[in-house]
Amino acid sequence: MQDNQKCYELTLTPTYVSDWNFEDAIRELIQNGIDQEVIDPNNKFALEYDSLRRVIRFISPKSKLNINTLLLGKTNKANNDTTVGQFGEGYKIAALVLNRINKTFTIYNNNAKQIWTSRIKNSEKWKEKILAFYVSKVEPEESGLIIEVGNVSEDEYYDIQAVWLGFDGYDDIEKIETSYGDILPEHEGEVYVSGLAINYNGDLQYGYNFKPQFIKLERDRKTCDSWNAKIVTSKMIAEALVEGKIKPETVKEMVEKDCDDIYNMDVITNNGYVKQVLIEAFDKENTSPFSIPVGSEDKYKRVKAMGGNPVFVQHRVAEILSSETDKRIEELANAPMSEGLTLQGKFMRWLAVYEDNLNTEAIEEFKKLVEKI
Repeated sequence: MQDNQKCYELTLTPTYVSDWNFEDAIRELIQNGIDQEVIDPNNKFALEYDSLRRVIRFISPKSKLNINTLLLGKTNKANNDTTVGQFGEGYKIAALVLNRINKTFTIYNNNAKQIWTSRIKNSEKWKEKILAFYVSKVEPEESGLIIEVGNVSEDEYYDIQAVWLGFDGYDDIEKIETSYGDILPEHEGEVYVSGLAINYNGDLQYGYNFKPQFIKLERDRKTCDSWNAKIVTSKMIAEALVEGKIKPETVKEMVEKDCDDIYNMDVITNNGYVKQVLIEAFDKENTSPFSIPVGSEDKYKRVKAMGGNPVFVQHRVAEILSSETDKRIEELANAPMSEGLTLQGKFMRWLAVYEDNLNTEAIEEFKKLVEKI
């Protein structure tokens, strides 16, 4: 060890997070850079790959690490819901994983005039292999915080590009902005938080890049609460619809396909746009007098008995149009009785109109009497 170098042993053994791989470690470093930019928008995070040196550089031009951040759980992001990282493990765990798979890990902590290097060593104190950081004083040639991960092949670099939307240049991606994050029309089924890819199990028509404060992530920061995600996507679609960023016809198709994007129907139906589009589409396709959208066998039979034209629709459509269905049934009940109905048909129409006022036994007895006609 050099004279001006200090060794800091961390109580992390090589077997910790044994399921983490290269991609997981890189993801953690990207996340840290993104979070620093969220805290200070002028601290623009950048990532570079030097194919000659086989090094990935993670650059935060205004950041500086204090030595106490080597403590597990120490973070300046705790209780900050606009950042992804909250647990104070970040770069320490990344360093452990990368050293474990024979990558180099060096932090140029330029604003503190330090270089930090990590490796797994045999600890005399703990009688175990552990992660250690070696901190040296230097006169830096650059400013800011630069983390370098070495021994990275071009194939490894290209394989991690699905981790972060920033690899493609996020400004160039088609997006629909909302207060909850961005809807990504060209990234069907993909879910991101602050640009980092998240595992999601569901059927989404669009991709989504959530703001961290609106989505619940699991401790591994790689998976999200699917139910929570469905609620937020519904709010995003509803907001975009109201602001004219998504056409009502598009949302109509999503409703009919039963997409997870609009799973929370209460959010979608709080505005009248979708309902009106669905009604107009239904009437365009069903021109017969007293055509009524129905979603159940009972309503189908009731409308049929009243002389109307019941039409089955997808259950989500039926939910949205339920008030319109009830309105049309009431109008049908008050309409003059068709002369073309048989006596039996007239009795069944009467029952359909008034059955809500009868108990189950009376209804069944009435039906038996009508069948004898």
